[in-house]
Amino acid sequence: MKKSIKAKMLMIFILIFTILATNSIWAIINFNRLNNSIDNIMESNYRTIVAAQNMIVALERQDSAELTQMFTVDGSAEKIFLENEKEFIKWLARAEDNITEIGEADILIIINEMYTQYIKQFNELIRIQTNDGPGAARDYYYNEILPVFESTKEECRNLLNLNQNAMLDRRDRAKAIGKNASYSTILLSIITILIGLILAIYISNKMIKPIYNLIEKIKGITEGDYSQQLDIDSSDEIGELAREFNTMTRKLESYEVLNIKKLMKEKQKAEAIVESISDGIIVTDENNKILLVNRAAEKGLGIREKEVLNRHFLETIKREEIFQMIDEVKNSEDIKSYKKYINITVTTDEKTRHYRINVRPIMDKDGDNVGVVTLMQDITKLKEIDDMKSDFVSTVSHEFRTPLTSISMAAGLLLDKTSGEINENQAELLEAIIEDNERLKNLVSDLLDLSKFESGKVTMDIELQDINEMIEYAVKQFRQRAKDRNISLEIDVKENMPKVNADFNKISWVLTNLVGNALRYTPRDGSGKIVIKAKETANKILVSVADNGKGIAEEYQERIFSKFIQVKDDNGDEKGGTGLGLAISKEIINAHGGEIWVDSKLGDGSIFYFSLYVGT
Repeated sequence: MKKSIKAKMLMIFILIFTILATNSIWAIINFNRLNNSIDNIMESNYRTIVAAQNMIVALERQDSAELTQMFTVDGSAEKIFLENEKEFIKWLARAEDNITEIGEADILIIINEMYTQYIKQFNELIRIQTNDGPGAARDYYYNEILPVFESTKEECRNLLNLNQNAMLDRRDRAKAIGKNASYSTILLSIITILIGLILAIYISNKMIKPIYNLIEKIKGITEGDYSQQLDIDSSDEIGELAREFNTMTRKLESYEVLNIKKLMKEKQKAEAIVESISDGIIVTDENNKILLVNRAAEKGLGIREKEVLNRHFLETIKREEIFQMIDEVKNSEDIKSYKKYINITVTTDEKTRHYRINVRPIMDKDGDNVGVVTLMQDITKLKEIDDMKSDFVSTVSHEFRTPLTSISMAAGLLLDKTSGEINENQAELLEAIIEDNERLKNLVSDLLDLSKFESGKVTMDIELQDINEMIEYAVKQFRQRAKDRNISLEIDVKENMPKVNADFNKISWVLTNLVGNALRYTPRDGSGKIVIKAKETANKILVSVADNGKGIAEEYQERIFSKFIQVKDDNGDEKGGTGLGLAISKEIINAHGGEIWVDSKLGDGSIFYFSLYVGT
């Protein structure tokens, strides 16, 4: 008959439970016997012992009262004698109600008789003292009363000793019961342990050993040896498992060659795709060791893949800014808390190239970060074109300042009627000229400021600054405007934030620009909300300006920090401004050694971030 593992285990457990139950019942019986013996000791003799002790105490107090009576006549000694007489009789009655030992009743009869005589003698003592004087009373006490007192006291001691000896006998019997119970329980426990060991060895040989054998075979498979076979001949589940395992290994062995070919083909295909990408690619693991480098990255950084593989990033690539970005991405739980790209300049073989570094985490199916992919986009041509454009704009801006000033002055003189009277239409045209001229002058001023930042000609007055003060300074000019537009403007910054290294006016200008942009794109129906926050992260302060406006499309999120880029509204129109504010803000933050970026989603608003170093 085929027996399953379940049936075998059930039979073994039933046997073990039966033995344990027998052991437990035997222990309970012995403990009950021991408990009953202890109860007998405590209940049967303890009351009589207490009664005997209290009778002795009462008797001794009465004797003291008699001695006092012979030397005083105030009646206090007689009162004490009578009080202790009541006490003696009370405890004598309790002893008579608790007779448990042989001979105890006879002792109590003697005590009762002698005590009755003792009471009578006390009364006689009082009479003699009254009639014959203290001398006769003392003679009567020592000759008649004292022997009766000693005899009565001795009988009380006999009662006490009788019950104490009985308690000692019962204690010895309880010890014997406990000793026998211990020996019998130990014997049963040893038998139980031996049976358990025998069953454990049986289970190990019959069930566990084949499982260990299976584990060893599986380890061989994980090492690539698919020829593993189990030699188990049984009809239970273990045997069924062994047969299925052997079938699986035979199939795995037949698929091995085919799978290796497919994997090699896929690997070669993936490597070919990576190598064909014109942008540089570096893949690092969770320990920042390099796993892959394509040709473009080799060329851009002047390295060789075989020399850097499985080595720490900074050990072979001396680019702290790239590693810092990789480390932030790897250790950050929130992708919004780090910048999505940086621009770097690399000089190799006397050639200078410009790259935009994008870093993205590699997540497994459980959402755990297992590595980082770093993409190096070559933006050298774009940088050169941008520099040319910046030079051109700077030159043109300088050339525009003088004629714009002249136009402004001339239009102002004409409008003031300095050169003669003008009609209403002419005045409107002159006002339009002055307004457009002012806009152009602001544009030229912004362009010149931007040109100075890009060329590094702007001097920064960097000192230790309070981030709370800069935020308050920048926000206060917008409070009335926000109130007029029915927009909530909040500051959420903790007190006693660390101070930062910053130019107060420049950072205030950045905050003013970000808050002004938020006001421009936030709804005015009462639901609009702008929140400025600051928090400490590592050795930096991260400042954010969040709104619940329409948001920024993804294709604009990197471009808006370039010159003349503005996000259009729902009608396709640009909401004022010169398109230079964010470009200037970027240059200011970069000049402070920080970073600025945006996180936004259409319909969910936008959050602009920038970072500043904590002051030292």
